Formats: sequence, C-alpha cells, structure tokens
Amino acid sequence: MTVTTIRNIEQLQLIPEDELIDKLVHDPEGQWFDRKSPRISPRDLADTMVAFANAEGGIVVIGIERPNLVGIGADRKVNEWQQAALTYTEPPVRHRFEFIPCVRSDGVMDQLAVIEVEASERVHQNSKGETLLRVGDSDRRLGPLEAQELRYDKGDSIFDGTIVQEARMADLDQRVTDIYLRRIHGASRPEISLESRGLIRRTRDGKQLRPTVAGIVVLGSDPQRFLPQATLRLLRYTGDSAQTGVRSNVRTDVMLRGNVREQIETARRRLRRWVTPAIRLSAGARFTSGTYIPEYAWLESVVNAVVHRSYSIGGDHPRVHVFDNRVEVESPGRLPGLVRIENIRSTRFARNPRIARAVAELGYGRELGEGVNRMFEEMRAAGLPDPVYSQGPATVSVALLADALSGELFRYLPLGSERFVEHLSRTGRLTTAQAADLLHVSRPTARMHLARLAEVGLLEHAGTSSRDPRGYWRLVRRLSIGS
Repeated sequence: MTVTTIRNIEQLQLIPEDELIDKLVHDPEGQWFDRKSPRISPRDLADTMVAFANAEGGIVVIGIERPNLVGIGADRKVNEWQQAALTYTEPPVRHRFEFIPCVRSDGVMDQLAVIEVEASERVHQNSKGETLLRVGDSDRRLGPLEAQELRYDKGDSIFDGTIVQEARMADLDQRVTDIYLRRIHGASRPEISLESRGLIRRTRDGKQLRPTVAGIVVLGSDPQRFLPQATLRLLRYTGDSAQTGVRSNVRTDVMLRGNVREQIETARRRLRRWVTPAIRLSAGARFTSGTYIPEYAWLESVVNAVVHRSYSIGGDHPRVHVFDNRVEVESPGRLPGLVRIENIRSTRFARNPRIARAVAELGYGRELGEGVNRMFEEMRAAGLPDPVYSQGPATVSVALLADALSGELFRYLPLGSERFVEHLSRTGRLTTAQAADLLHVSRPTARMHLARLAEVGLLEHAGTSSRDPRGYWRLVRRLSIGS
C-alpha cells in the first residue's frame, strides 16, 4: 500500500517493509519529510525539529546517505538524538521517536531512527536563540522581524485547532470521516488518528472529545451551523466587469454550504460549466477537452481560498467571480506568515495548518508554493498570462486572465506589468497617467510603452493629440471567450 507523501509514523507502519525502505531512500524531501545522515549532530537535528515544529510538523529519518542506506548502527549519539529537543530547543519541541529495522546497502542488518515532529502552536527556537521555519525542502533561518511576524501568525493559526464549544462528535459527517480515515489509514484507531491531527480535542477535564474548528470545517455535516462564515460564493457575470444597481450583470449567484470537500467538489462541477470549454493538445500528443483557463489553475485557486482564508474573520467568505475574460478568486485575510506576492511561488506558510493537512490528505490541493508555482506553469503552457495576485487591507485575490490578447501585450512590456494588463483586460482603455501608475514608471516612460503597443497594432490613441489631457488609449481588438 503506497502513501504518496509521508507525514507521520502511522503511515509508515502500514507500508510493507520492502516498499517502505525504498520509499524512505528515494522519495523527494519536502515540506513534511527530511532524511539525515547518522553523522548528524544532535544540535543540527534540533534545528530541523524546530523548523518542522514552527511550520506544519513532519518526519525526519536518520540513517540514509543517498543513494546508500547506511543505518544508525550502535552509534552513541542515539541517546543524544532522543534528548535533542530537551537540550537544544526552547520550548522543547514535541515529537515521537521510533526505530525501523532495515538491511543496509552492504547487506548488514541495522535500523533507521524516525522522528515525527508535531506542528506547534508556539514559536520555537534553537539553543542559540535562532528561529527556523521549514520552507519546501530546507530549514530557513528567520530574521528578527520575520520571527516576530511568525509569532503573530502562530497566534492566528491556533484558531483552527480550538474546540467548537457547541459542537459534538455527532456533528461530524460519518461518511466523510470514514473516507478521510481510510485515506490516512487510521480506521483502526479513529479517535487517536483524528486527535493527533487536531481535528478533535479533549475538553479541559479530559472527559470528552469535541470537534475543533478544523474538524468541523473539513468533516462537519453542517459547518455553517457553528461557523456561518465557512461558505464559498460563486458569481457568474455577463461581460468583463461587474456592474451594480439596475445595470447589474450577475447571471448566477450561488452560495455553497457544507464541508470543505463538498464545497470544492460543487465548485469544480459548476466552474467546469461556467468557464469556456477548449480542446488542447496534451503531452501525449492527444487532444483532450477542458476549459480555456486550465482547470488546475482555477481549482487550485479555489482550494487555496477555502484552505488558507482567515476563518476567524466573521461575516466574510471567499468569492469566485467568473467573467467573460477571466476568473477572479477573492479570499478573506491577508497573505499568511512570510508569504508575499513577490515570493508566493516559492514560500509556504499555512494559516490553518490542520485544515491544510487534512485537505491535502483528502487529495485536494498542493503545498502553497508548489501548487501556486504549477498554476503559473499551467497558464503559460496554455499561452495565457501569469496569475495576477493582489492584496487589500483584509483580502487576497488572484486573477486568471483568459484573454489571449493579454499574452500578446506581455510580449512588449517590461516585467511586473501584470496589473497594467489586467486593467486593460477589464476595461479596454486607460490614460497615460493610469499606465504610469500601473507600470510604476514615469509618464514619459509610460508614454513610450503605450506608443510601442500602438506601433504593433494593439492600442490606439483616442484624442486630439498624444498629450490631450482628455485623451486615452484603447485596445484595438479584444478577444472575449465567455459564453
């Protein structure tokens, strides 16, 4: 039985021994998995444990020097490794230490040390006072300001692990819970498995188990009974911009309830109908049907919105806006942790680590960073512009442009022109002053770029002269792909 991504010891125990060892040696390291040589010092091991605890937890395997399986032998450092968290981390990182028998590459029987590090609600440091964070396959040392921001975000991340006081175990959807337990191989110990992932917790007196916010959001039969904001809204428009009042152009407005899995599946079905269909040539030289905007891109955007939104913000919810020339996904809460618009393709931090882990284990979404990076790749492979991220005072949004003309605009513009192109895709026109603001350049430089686009037949100027204060630039031709 193969597990795609190793995240805990329970998964390891259910994999056949020969398959398990091969997996530990050859699987790529990543957000939840790392391997170490038996030569690693307890102090260096503690650094990795701190990084995992400050992120989303994970597995560390000691005894592998790729491509060789060398084991840990009778190394005297085993006891020191077991004491590393107490000796070199502050506060001590919670973890579980196990051993797995193996046959070394030289044929000698040995064993591997396996450490499962729990995701922590606190920020941990090593004995030098350094704060580390697991980002992808590396342990990143944070500066003072980054460490302080991590403390703020850790406070936010506690929310998805808090008990929903009014909820009971009976408020979990048994069918969805059974599906989840099968996927994580925890059906034989359901309460232990759910508790270890922060989906249920014991009350202070230790007598009862209650669902947490993460448990209700992911597995609840009616999450909105306890968290009215845990909804997802889909809006379909006629045209390229939203109108209000008597000019309102909303064709369909749907509010999705249910748990995260139900919301994602319903959104997938509806958006497959709403986003214009297209026939593409696949990697296997076969023509396949899909949507003009690649399904992976808009589905990953929806998954990120429901997983990484701020559930502590009441009265707001993610929105998916489907226009003729783009899909926009807007989510409550600013970018979490150390994630910024400029590093969103490579940096990961989960505002809701328990929800993120459970949704990933259900087979939806990828790591924030890996999934976003593939969104960019899928859009480019389809000949479309890069996703355009923007951030407001309390929201994050991403626009996926389905206007092929936008791709032509990018050919003649400098890097960082996404908002300029998005504005043109939305409105079809802009002034020189607007162009200068969107491109972050002076007016003379903006005028030069606009003139270049006019030379190649993409724009034209409307006005008595290029310096007419009432003049503006407009797209010569537009490609609307909406239905």
